[in-house]
Amino acid sequence: MGLVSDAMVVIMAGGQGSRFWPLSRGRLPKQFLSISESGESLIQATVRRIDPLVGPERVCVIANSSFESLIREHVPSATFIEEPEARNTAACIGLAAVSTMVSSGGDPVLVVLPADHAVKSEELLRAALAEGISQARENDVLVTIGIPPTHANTGYGYIKRGEALSGRAYRVDRFYEKPNSQRAQKYLEQGGYSWNSGMFVWRASVILEAFREHLPEVYDGLLEIRGILESRGSRQRIAEIFKQFESISIDFGVLEHARNCVVIEAEEFGWSDVGSWDQWAENFALDEEGNLVKGDAIAIDSHGCVVRGHNRLIAAVGLKDIVIIDSGDALLVVSREHVQDVRKVVAELKQRGRSELV
Repeated sequence: MGLVSDAMVVIMAGGQGSRFWPLSRGRLPKQFLSISESGESLIQATVRRIDPLVGPERVCVIANSSFESLIREHVPSATFIEEPEARNTAACIGLAAVSTMVSSGGDPVLVVLPADHAVKSEELLRAALAEGISQARENDVLVTIGIPPTHANTGYGYIKRGEALSGRAYRVDRFYEKPNSQRAQKYLEQGGYSWNSGMFVWRASVILEAFREHLPEVYDGLLEIRGILESRGSRQRIAEIFKQFESISIDFGVLEHARNCVVIEAEEFGWSDVGSWDQWAENFALDEEGNLVKGDAIAIDSHGCVVRGHNRLIAAVGLKDIVIIDSGDALLVVSREHVQDVRKVVAELKQRGRSELV
């Protein structure tokens, strides 16, 4: 597969990764952590696997300025786009759209990716993105990459596929938010549903038109920001405009209302949003009892545990499906059933004023 010269990649890297506490902190969030034996960080892997599709000079990373030095350390070839503050994915994507239009002087096809996902078959991912690029180049559509569901997962949004178009492309019939276990099982049994990966492809002008229709106040602000960027005006004024944007996801704010959405039903490429410690463990070889033991740690008569030591020995004895993560200044102990609730620890620490731990 050759380079796609008319596409640009936008990597969203502003998240805090609170479900990866105590390792993920405000100063070093999840996207800069490693999930591989090689030590490669999540954002490094994201940039590396997209390079063969568009080339390193057409990759942008958007995040708050507090992450700029980390981004330049991890992915020095990428162009940095400053996000004044976290206002969720709609504002982030809108800012990226106008920024790339100004920098390219045209209407680029944008491949929008999270910085913190894991993929096993990179060629199949690139094939799905290339098909999305083709759809976005030829049609005024908003493309999302759909993942074939392998089980009744309640942590992902679902997409119901509609009319078949060409290749693996379908019109989107409807987006569904994260379901309960019964509804997720129903989707799996019925077929015709995809997991929503949070990976998107569209032309910059098409997503801006969607903002005009569904988030008009954000659209007006984006037009003003575009003018400021073109005239190299005040960054402070951009920050003031951005701060007024509604904090809403691109899914809730735009995609669930738009009628021109297309889903690429990708071939199974081993995708994970690495949204919890047990999903992190899936990227390493486990022992005979299904445990992942990293660092200064041992597991005896234990099954299905994730144990990560730091600067002291952790010994797990007679445990089942327990996650133990030591960061040196904090220790997390949680059942695998409740790993999604680790973010509640971060919220509680913030409420208690324990800023040194978040």
